[in-house]
Parts: sequence; C-alpha cells; structure tokens
Amino acid sequence: MAGGARLRCGRAVRIRPELRMIDYHIHPDFSPDAVGSIRDFCARADELGLEEICFTTHFEPDPERDGYESVIVRGETRSVSTDWAKHYLEDIALGQEQFPQLRVRAGVELGYEMGVEGRIADFLDRYRFDYVLGAIHCLEHVAISGSKEIERMKALIAPKGPEYVAGRYFDYLQAAVGSRLFDCIAHLDIYRKYVLPLWAGTPAIAVFDRVVGERMGPALEYMAENKVGIEVNTSALRRGEEEPYPGWGIIRLAKRAGVEPFTIGSDAHRPEDLGAGLEDTAARLAELGIRPARFSARERIE
Repeated sequence: MAGGARLRCGRAVRIRPELRMIDYHIHPDFSPDAVGSIRDFCARADELGLEEICFTTHFEPDPERDGYESVIVRGETRSVSTDWAKHYLEDIALGQEQFPQLRVRAGVELGYEMGVEGRIADFLDRYRFDYVLGAIHCLEHVAISGSKEIERMKALIAPKGPEYVAGRYFDYLQAAVGSRLFDCIAHLDIYRKYVLPLWAGTPAIAVFDRVVGERMGPALEYMAENKVGIEVNTSALRRGEEEPYPGWGIIRLAKRAGVEPFTIGSDAHRPEDLGAGLEDTAARLAELGIRPARFSARERIE
C-alpha cells in the first residue's frame, strides 16, 4: 500500500495532506511488548505519508521492578540499568539517514515512580532526547496498565478500594508533574483500561468517578502551572472505544485550564498500528483550537 494510503474499514484511504500528520508515541522492538524495528516503522510512516514521527520506547526506572522490566537490544534482552539507550539513539539516527524525507525524533516513555526522580534525571542528562513522555504505569510498584499483572493488581491494589486507588493515582500524577521531568503526560486517564473494569457493575465505580471529578480540575491547573502538557493517545480507538486517552471531556477541561502543549500519538507497538486514529483525532482537536505540538531537543517547535 503506497503513496500515503492506509486502510480504513477494508479500503485504502489517503491521509489528508493539509493535516500534516505526526505520530508522537511509537514503540519499536526495544520495548519488550513491541514488534518491528525502527527501520520497519520508518518505512511504514513513509508509506502512510506521515510527516514526522517520534519513537518513545518504554523505560521503567523503578529499581523495585527490576525483576519485571527489561529492554530488547537487537534481539537480546537486557536490564534497564544497561547502556541500551545508546543503541536506541544510534538506531533512530540511522532511521533518519535512511528516510531523509521523514522527520524522525528520539523520544522515550518514562514510567514514573515516587522516589526515583534522581534516577530519571540522571538518565535524561546522560542521553539526549527530543521529547519525553511521563506515564503513570504503576501504583506502589504494581503495574496498573498492563494485562500481565492484573492478578497482582487485584491482590495488592484493588482491595484498598476505589477511593484510595483513585486518590493514589492523582497523588502520583501530581508528583510526576511537579518533578518537571516530562514534556507531556501520556494517556492521562489510563485507569480506564484495567482499573475501572475491576469494579464494573458495582457501586465502587461511582466512588472512583467522584474522586476523579474532585481531583481532575486541580490536577489540570497544576499541569498548566508547571507547563507540562498532555498526550492525546489514540490507542483506545483501535480497540473499539469511542474516545482517546484522555477522553474529550478532560481534553476540553485541560484547554480551559491553559494546559499546553498537546501532542498526539497512536501508541503503536507494531508497524501496522502506526497512525491509527490520528487523522480523525487531529481534525477534532483542530475544532477545539488545538494543534499537536512538535519537539526538538526538549524544546517545542512550530
């Protein structure tokens, strides 16, 4: 499928060139849950007619999760404490050389944990990225955003109750924003994916929603104050949901609170998912007066 075409509902569709599409959340095979090399993703982006992409492989720096986290370097599993990022940045630079018509940015999706800010800062001083996403993937060292740890989450997190879990999520969010280590926060309402289903069909959902309602507004104001932006993540759309992460209500609240910038990404973990949902989401963001931002060397560019 060439010439900037992509599939929608079984037919080839060209990305509208006036949208100048970018994808700022991509996981190549350095992430252990992803397939496809940096070159594979670059080739797919060129095929789709994307103008700019940013790779954001996973990095989970919490030392208490060393037994759960790893990275893949050219087929070899390595500890997150190794020099994997050197090879990652080299491969991104090579991808830019091989696809000069495509802007290829170097980013990382960093899982935030309280108390490891120094380790994160050291990592970001050692390796130079264009863009850094912060993500709340874990609460108290237990993953809340992945299917592999659902049983641990049920045993260690869910019994504390929806009020505690929702409140703790926003505690983490506030700490991550206050650290000022990140350009944007990824999938701000990621709790929709695995946490809310724990209490589906029970009164606990209303309790969780109440806490979210109480704390979301102040959290967004704090993000605006600290100049930390929001990533609009379209991965929920390809799984059949109607709204991206975060949902449109949160996006409108964030805009009113003065949050900037907004970025957009598919959270693709394989080349065939690259760009999924971006076109319609970008068009809707434009209706709200939001144009997805771009970054170079941690600075926002127009």
